[in-house]
Amino acid sequence: MSLLIQPADLTCNQPISCMIYGQPGAGKTTLALSADKPVLIDLDRGLHRVEKRFQCPSLQVESYQQILDLINSDELAPFNTIVIDTLGKLIDRMGDYVALQNPKFKQGDGTLSMKAWGAIKVQFQTLSKTILNMNKSVIFVAHEKEDKDGDTRFVRPDVSGSSGKDIVKELDLMGYVEMKGSKRTVSFTPTEKYYAKNSLGLPAVIEIPDTANGNTFFKDQIMTAVASRKQHDAELLEKYNGLKTVIDAKIECIKDADTLNAVYEELKNLEVVWDSAIYCKHCISDTAKTLNAVFNKETKKFEVANAK
Repeated sequence: MSLLIQPADLTCNQPISCMIYGQPGAGKTTLALSADKPVLIDLDRGLHRVEKRFQCPSLQVESYQQILDLINSDELAPFNTIVIDTLGKLIDRMGDYVALQNPKFKQGDGTLSMKAWGAIKVQFQTLSKTILNMNKSVIFVAHEKEDKDGDTRFVRPDVSGSSGKDIVKELDLMGYVEMKGSKRTVSFTPTEKYYAKNSLGLPAVIEIPDTANGNTFFKDQIMTAVASRKQHDAELLEKYNGLKTVIDAKIECIKDADTLNAVYEELKNLEVVWDSAIYCKHCISDTAKTLNAVFNKETKKFEVANAK
C-alpha cells in the first residue's frame, strides 16, 4: 500500500492558525472561545472576565514550561481548538524560558539579545507546528498597539521585540476586532489603519453577532468558511491536475505539423484553471520547436520551416 497521498485526497477539515487582536473590551477572548471545543492557555489570567456560560477549561500559566508540559500530555485530547491569551505574554514567557536555558541570552541591562529573539522565533514556530500536527487549531489573542509610519498612524498586535513580523508569517489568518457604533466586527483584510492577514479568502469585514443565543461565531462562520474555501481549492486542484493530464496525453499524440495543428485547435477550447493555459502554451511551444515548426500569424497554423 502506498504511503503517499495525492493532494486532491487531503481532508478539508485541516486545522488553522489565527490571531485575533484589537481594542480593549472588544470581547476578543470571548470571540476566540467561540471556536470548536476550545481550551484556554490563560497567560493573561482573564478567564474570569468572560461570561460564565462561555468559560472553558484553562491552564493558568506561571511559566512556559507549564505550556510545554500540557502540550505533551494527553489532557488536550478532548479539545479541537487551543486559545492562547495573550500572545504578548506568551512571547514574554518564552523569553524567560530561553534565557533560563541559556543565561547568555540576557544582556547586561536585562534585555534579550538578538540570539535570544532568534531562539524565541524557533520556540514559537515549534509550538504552532506541534499544535497543528495534533490536528488542532490555534487562536492567539493579542492587544493592539498604535504605531506610526511617518505621519500615518496604524495599529498592530502588541508583541514584544522583533518577533511580530515573523509570527505573522506563520499564521493563516489575522483579524482586527473593533467596535463600530454598537456593532462588533472582525476584519481580515489589511488596511492603512491596521494589520491583518487573509490567506484563506474570507470576507474583508465580518459583523460579530451578539451572544444572546450562544457563543459559536468562530465555529459556525469562520471555520465553516475556511472549510468551504479549502474544499473549493481541493476541487480546483483536482480539476487542474486533470487538465494537465489531458494536455500531456494530447501532446504525446503529436507527430507532425498536421497533428500539432489539430491538437492546438482542440486544446484552445479547454477550460482554464490557474495557469493551465500557460502550461498548455509551453507544451505546444516546446513540441513545435522539436518539430522545427513555426506559427504563421496569417494562416493561424503551425508550419514546418523547410516544408512547402
